Amino acid sequence: LLSLSVCDNGAHLPYGETGTGHYGANIVSIYDNYQILLRSEFFLDVAKTVPFPDRNSVYNIGDYGTADGAAAMKLLKKLIECLKEHHGPDVQFQVIHEDKVDNDFNSLFRRLGGLIPDPQSYLQDLENVYALASGTNFYKQCVPADSMHIILCIAGIHWLSGKPPVNKDFIYSFPGTEAVVRQRLEKLASEDWERFLIFRSRELKKGGLMIVAAPSDNANRSGGVQICSESFLQTLNSTWKEFRDKGRISKIEFINTNLACLQKSLDMLKSPFEDPNSKVVMSGLRLLSAELVTIPCGACDDWLRQKENKGVDDRAGYARRYVAANRCWSNSAFLTGLSESRSREEKEEIVNELYDQVEEGIRNMNPETLKNDKQFAYLYITKK
Repeated sequence: LLSLSVCDNGAHLPYGETGTGHYGANIVSIYDNYQILLRSEFFLDVAKTVPFPDRNSVYNIGDYGTADGAAAMKLLKKLIECLKEHHGPDVQFQVIHEDKVDNDFNSLFRRLGGLIPDPQSYLQDLENVYALASGTNFYKQCVPADSMHIILCIAGIHWLSGKPPVNKDFIYSFPGTEAVVRQRLEKLASEDWERFLIFRSRELKKGGLMIVAAPSDNANRSGGVQICSESFLQTLNSTWKEFRDKGRISKIEFINTNLACLQKSLDMLKSPFEDPNSKVVMSGLRLLSAELVTIPCGACDDWLRQKENKGVDDRAGYARRYVAANRCWSNSAFLTGLSESRSREEKEEIVNELYDQVEEGIRNMNPETLKNDKQFAYLYITKK
């Protein structure tokens, strides 16, 4: 759960001061979901197969669910360098960074322009490369039809396009969630996945390439979440339930802060490509490959190295860093889900109290038990 929300179940409010690169500074160091592609020769080899017969035209690359752009900077540089070497140094490239209209585009453009220096912008070293933004929900068409050569979407499609079904006792689809709720949630997620693919099919050129990476649950069911008893989400959920049960928030507020997302299984992600008569297949999309990859938790790895190399068991620092990273994507759901009868100050006080208690709880846990490696599905998709 590493991307800003793209759903329309209320305005997303980026957490942290806009224009500071807060999102990238906190979350990319914990889960770098682009590193797999950076190390993949297969990715670059497939990218070079995308047809580009007219060297005088513009090569278009999309970064969908871009947030503040931090995660994609190194990958985009490596990709464009590879394509320049393959197609010629004078080819013009256009990168379109997509996210919702309320995204922190201020940080994105400050990063692109070098005002936020880390990670370094791909624009700093590459010529004939231009960057634009599309402030459009990706459950709609974001760019002109038949215009994109490559589209990247890393850690975005787990967000739903609208409100989730009512989950009375859980903010997320945990194993204990009622079967009927999970079924409704999976139906919404499947419909959204199909919608996303159909719009991307319209945007891609024939022979174009799309790489999608998504946090993936692969228990013996098609949805939900595999999660240990001391995970961040479980701690967040149990703390929020305490707030409800003690009257700090209402039952309605608890429901209104249900997270509008679902980690899809690999089977669910592959399903639209397996029926030759599906809308996705009929649109021209084909699945080239799909694999599961484990992304290690950077915060836990750093804590362990510090403990082993320096003898320092800094659980407070670990908890602070871990919660800060996960607050980037989750804070808005709680802030916007609280009753409009509350003042902005009261809402912020409640949400700050929530994360303070979660951080205190995690500080008292063993990071090796809490360790939250993520399983991601990486899909390579082409348009025939």
